[in-house]
Amino acid sequence: MDLSLKLVLYQAVNFIVLMIILGYLFNRFLRPFMRKRAEEIKKSFESIESQKKDLDVLKQNYTDQVKDIKEKAKLEIEKAMEEGNRMREDIIAQAEKESVMLIEKAKKEIDHEKDKAVMEIQKEVATLAIMAAKQVIKKQMDETANRELVEDFLAEITKNPPKKV
Repeated sequence: MDLSLKLVLYQAVNFIVLMIILGYLFNRFLRPFMRKRAEEIKKSFESIESQKKDLDVLKQNYTDQVKDIKEKAKLEIEKAMEEGNRMREDIIAQAEKESVMLIEKAKKEIDHEKDKAVMEIQKEVATLAIMAAKQVIKKQMDETANRELVEDFLAEITKNPPKKV
C-alpha cells in the first residue's frame, strides 16, 4: 500500500467539498424542515397543555355541578318528605274529625230511635191500658169516658215521661 500525498490530499479535498455540499443541503432543505417540525411539536405540546387546563376546568365545573345537583336533590327529597308528613297529618286530622262526626251522628240517631221506641212503648202501654180498662170497666163507662181517660193518661205520660233506663 502506497500512501501518496496526492491521494490523501485529493481525498481531503473531496471530503471538504462533500461536507460543504452536505452543509449547504442541510441548511437549505433540512434545517427549515427541522425548525418547522420543532415548532409543530412545540405547538402540539402547548395545545395539549391548554387542553389539559381546559379539561381540569371542565372537570371542576362538572364536580361543582354534581355537588349542586346532589344538594338540590337532597333538598327536594326533604321537601317531599315534609310534604308527605304534612299530608299524612292532614289526612289523620280529617279522619279524626269524620270519626267524631260519625260518632255524634250515631249518638243522635240512637237517641232519636230510643225516643221513638219510648213513644211506641208509651202508645203500646196506653193501648194496653185502654184495653185493660175496657175490660174492667166495660159496662160502667161509655166510649167518651174511655177516650177522656186515655187522653188524660197520655197527657200525664207526656208531661212526666218514665225515666229512661
